[in-house]
Amino acid sequence: MLRLLMVGVVVGGVLLAGGGCAARARTEPAPAWEVVGTSVRGAPIVATTIEAPGGALPARLLLVGGIHGNEPEGLAAVDPIVRMLVAEAPGVRVRIIRDLNPDGTAARTRGNARGVDLNRNFPASNFTPARQRGASALSEPESAVLAREIESFGADVVVVFHSIGRGPFVNFDGPGEGLARAFAAAAGETDARWHVVASMGYPTPGSLGTFVGVDRGVPILTVEFRRGQARDEVVAAGVAGVRAVARLMAAREIGPAGGPGVSPAGGGP
Repeated sequence: MLRLLMVGVVVGGVLLAGGGCAARARTEPAPAWEVVGTSVRGAPIVATTIEAPGGALPARLLLVGGIHGNEPEGLAAVDPIVRMLVAEAPGVRVRIIRDLNPDGTAARTRGNARGVDLNRNFPASNFTPARQRGASALSEPESAVLAREIESFGADVVVVFHSIGRGPFVNFDGPGEGLARAFAAAAGETDARWHVVASMGYPTPGSLGTFVGVDRGVPILTVEFRRGQARDEVVAAGVAGVRAVARLMAAREIGPAGGPGVSPAGGGP
């Protein structure tokens, strides 16, 4: 089921939901960031959790702000998304990893400091060793951090920010088409070019999408901003899209209540 969700606006310091209706505002302080691992060169990889307000067994959303160092566009949306989630309390538990590849971001390279593409270094069924994929799955400290977070958090849905010249669009793996369409529809209220792409059109051995979506049956969205997209456009689309996904999950159409799109293989509590 699709929901067209308008982008929130800030009025007098309070975030309003789409359509002019005030969202539930919370006065709680911003969540703290914690170091969950380090890169090849010792840079911290940080994460934070936004808890759901009350209720039992909230659905769990894991968001990764960036994984390729030459695709930094999505990083600009991370803090605004945190502020939106704290202010609006959409009813899901959200874990956010700010930047999985800080060495690559600093150097503006796709891979990490060893030249390994972290998005090809996961223990997916189609992983094969190669110089740019690593000698073995999870050979890189950064990809190992994310694998641990996926397991310990027990994500019901995973969203990862990327960028590409032919963006913006949303790709998905596993049972994530409805979520992808919800993200694209909401982001499309800020930029009509947003759409859903079912296949990237090229092989992705060892990818996070295959590992999470295909092998584990957990919906995963690959959000492709347009390469070089303006910061305000990225923020508006990112906030709107994540809001849409969180609301869909909170409606119990996705999540531990057993709604469609989640396989029993999808992580533990």
